[in-house]
Amino acid sequence: GLCFGLSSIRFALEADFNLAILCILIAGICDVLDGMLARHLQSESDLGAQLDSLSDFLSFGIAPGILVYMSIFNLNSGIGAFACLVFIIFSCLRLALYNVRLETSKASNEEPDSFFIGIPTPIGAILILLPLTHSFMGYEWAYNNLNFVAGYIILISGLLISRIPTFSIKRKQFFVQSRLAFLVLFSVIALSIINFLWVTMNILAVIYLLTIPFSILAWQGNSK
Repeated sequence: GLCFGLSSIRFALEADFNLAILCILIAGICDVLDGMLARHLQSESDLGAQLDSLSDFLSFGIAPGILVYMSIFNLNSGIGAFACLVFIIFSCLRLALYNVRLETSKASNEEPDSFFIGIPTPIGAILILLPLTHSFMGYEWAYNNLNFVAGYIILISGLLISRIPTFSIKRKQFFVQSRLAFLVLFSVIALSIINFLWVTMNILAVIYLLTIPFSILAWQGNSK
C-alpha cells in the first residue's frame, strides 16, 4: 500500500493522473486485505497497526491532496492549495484519533465497533477525487468552478473528523445475508469496476453517502 501511495505521487508529478488514481485505488485494496490477512494468519501486531496508519496517511491523505492540487487546481489556485492542505491535515488528525480509539478499545478488551466515527480516510480520498474522475468522463465542470471544488474538499475534510457515525466494514452483520446474493453482488461490482471504473466509482460514492442517514439511525437505535 505504501509503494502504491508513493507511486501515485510520482504519477501525479508526471501529470499521469489516470495511473495516479489507480495507484490510490490499489492501495485501498491493500489496506482492506492486509488486516484480513493478518487476522487470518493470527499475525496482528502493534507494529503492523502503526505501519498501517502511516501508510494510510500517505496513500489516502498526502497522495490524493497532491493529485487534486496538481490536476484540477494546476498549481495556480490559492484556495485550492488551502483546501488540499486542510484535507491532508484532517486526514492526519483522523488517523490519530482512530489510533487513540483503537488503543482504548484494546485496553478495555472491547469488540470492534460496528461504526466508525466520521468517514474513513480511504473513503474521504475517493470522495475528493470524484471531480477529477468526471473530467475523465468528459465533464470539465471542475476546472471552471475551482471555488466550489475547494469548498467540497473542505466539506469532506470536515466529515473525516466529525462525530457522525458511519457503518464499519467490521460489522458482524452485513446487509446481504445470503452467500449467493453476496457473490452475485460482488461479481457485478467487480465487473463494473473493470469495465466502467470511473462511473462505478461515482455510483458507489453516492450510495455510500446515502447510507450515512441510515447509519445515524442505526447508531441511535443501538444507543437506546
